[in-house]
Amino acid sequence: MHSFTKLQQLSLTLCHKNLNVLYKTNYICFLAISSILIFGSCAPSPSKSDGKKREVTDAFGRKVIVSDTIRNIITMKAGALRMICYMGVQNKVRYIEKNDITRKVPYMMANPQLKNLEVLGVGNNFDTESLAMSTADVIIATYMTAAEADALQSKSNKPVFLLQYGDMGTNIDKFYNSLKALGTLFYTSERADSLVQFIQETQNELKKRSGQNIRKTSAYIGGIAFNGAQGITSTRAQYPPFLFLDVHNDVDDLKGSLESIGDGQKNMLIDPEQILLWNPKYLFLDVAGSEIWSTEIDGPTYSQLGCLRNNQVFSVLPFNWHSINYENLFCNAWFIGKTIYPESFADIDVETESRKIYRFFLGQDVYDEMNKLYLPFQNIRNDQR
Repeated sequence: MHSFTKLQQLSLTLCHKNLNVLYKTNYICFLAISSILIFGSCAPSPSKSDGKKREVTDAFGRKVIVSDTIRNIITMKAGALRMICYMGVQNKVRYIEKNDITRKVPYMMANPQLKNLEVLGVGNNFDTESLAMSTADVIIATYMTAAEADALQSKSNKPVFLLQYGDMGTNIDKFYNSLKALGTLFYTSERADSLVQFIQETQNELKKRSGQNIRKTSAYIGGIAFNGAQGITSTRAQYPPFLFLDVHNDVDDLKGSLESIGDGQKNMLIDPEQILLWNPKYLFLDVAGSEIWSTEIDGPTYSQLGCLRNNQVFSVLPFNWHSINYENLFCNAWFIGKTIYPESFADIDVETESRKIYRFFLGQDVYDEMNKLYLPFQNIRNDQR
């Protein structure tokens, strides 16, 4: 019995030691697993991709590998977010640049929920590390070279899909190509085609109505924003509404100056004396510069302009605010057409056409907000007297 008791004691001792080792081992495993769970939850959640990849071609002809199903995107630089809203895929945007939150433009009015997104970047300046840490499946950008997009793609480890913003003049095909490229990227080619068709049909209708007028009239557009608000001398060569309506714009005759401006950049500052020499029949003023031109038109500089004496001075919606506002541009075209060619546009109600344009481009009618904020389409001289 005595020897058996010692054996029992030895067994119990060994058993305790094994239990202590097992306890310590399990405790270490518990700590390791807990650490993974805790610190893993602090890291950014990856985008829920189905794992499939495909190759798409952006507007610059670059081949980009993207997730087959794109759920989260980031837009960068002027006009990119606007084009996403045109395409009706703004629900995929997960981040917004700080300056966009305060911009008083139609696409933000139509999508106020975008203001609540996480801010990533300010004024087109982005930190590549923040981009890399984001959950975005793809970065969609404008106003970059192919080399810059490749560099950003390498640094952020995110595919960069590059767009060409174009215009409604000589670069309209670039705008169309970008819409179609986005249609391929998001499997929304029908939307891209409908946008192109709407634009072409509207242009044709405007040209048809203005073409009934044999005598070509002259007009000048001033106050167009460029690096901030500007006065009467800030204008635009190849101003699209004038092109659609066959209106003569003397600025277009400055061919030497146009060649020096560069592709897609048609903003110009004109000497006041030159405007007086042109003496356009109609003066249209972009409301983006209203704080400046509202005092200029009452000053002595432009007092000899015939359009001021004849009360042919009118306000129009902002054209160039964080790149071209295409929807505003077409609203302006209907107003300018009805103003210059009242007989050909007698059946047109500008408000009705504007509401239709906003609904088509943005899915929301923001005419009332735009009208309240900017008071466009006014006869400025008559309103002041």
